[in-house]
Amino acid sequence: MQVKGIPAARTMDSRAFTALAVQFRPSRLNGAGVCLYCETRWCQNSRCVAVHAKSLWAPCPQCDGFSFGRCENCLNGVVEVDRAGLIELADRVLPATPEQSTAFAVAA
Repeated sequence: MQVKGIPAARTMDSRAFTALAVQFRPSRLNGAGVCLYCETRWCQNSRCVAVHAKSLWAPCPQCDGFSFGRCENCLNGVVEVDRAGLIELADRVLPATPEQSTAFAVAA
């Protein structure tokens, strides 16, 4: 799902931009091996591979990445953005836990 970014006045260093873009990019194939773009299992389509390689992702501005399927805005906590959207979200300080966390500690 594409989130339309607001044109940014400032620019990022290209190395920092590339690192940020890669940091949040999900795998092209989900855990069951289904492609995000064509919904084909074990897809090797060169177009899907190329589109994914150029895609930019950021933590969801609505759930801060804590959705786990509960947020209608994102895909497992991340959203696809354009360059301006990534720059806009780059300065956000992401919380370590959700505001009203219902997580439980797991004993080892």
